[in-house]
Amino acid sequence: MDEQQSPVTERAPTKRPTTAPETLERLDEAWRQFRRAVDSVPGEHLDLHLGEGGWTRKQMLAHIAVWHDLTSQRLNSFMQTGQAAVLTDDEDVINARSARAAEGRTAGEIMQHIDDSYRRLYRLIGRLSNAQMEAHDGWAAAVIAGNTYDHYREHRADLEVAP
Repeated sequence: MDEQQSPVTERAPTKRPTTAPETLERLDEAWRQFRRAVDSVPGEHLDLHLGEGGWTRKQMLAHIAVWHDLTSQRLNSFMQTGQAAVLTDDEDVINARSARAAEGRTAGEIMQHIDDSYRRLYRLIGRLSNAQMEAHDGWAAAVIAGNTYDHYREHRADLEVAP
């Protein structure tokens, strides 16, 4: 989730790359690790809740895809206007909506969405200039980090399945 929007974060942000190629390298490595962890989860565990009253793993993965999509939308707007694009909804509203939208969808549909959303975002980041990455005190770099590699790390424990 977008660390620029939230005053309190549960994860320690990493030192951010400042160029698109460096960002893509960091993103690609983090995605490969996250995706391997996703693939290691047995299918029957995707619909199990993460803690008492929590999301299912499937809902968490849909949530990741939604943040990929939002990041793409915001970066597109930024590339067109030069202005940092703010969220139009509260993070909790976005998260609740993404969890509801995952209900009734198959794991395959969720996985297709998360993979497609990642590919779209990856291509878009590759189009950012170094000046755009640094503009507005590194707004684009912060949004990318908060909604990708730092976000994957935040949810990594959700993919662990007890033996």
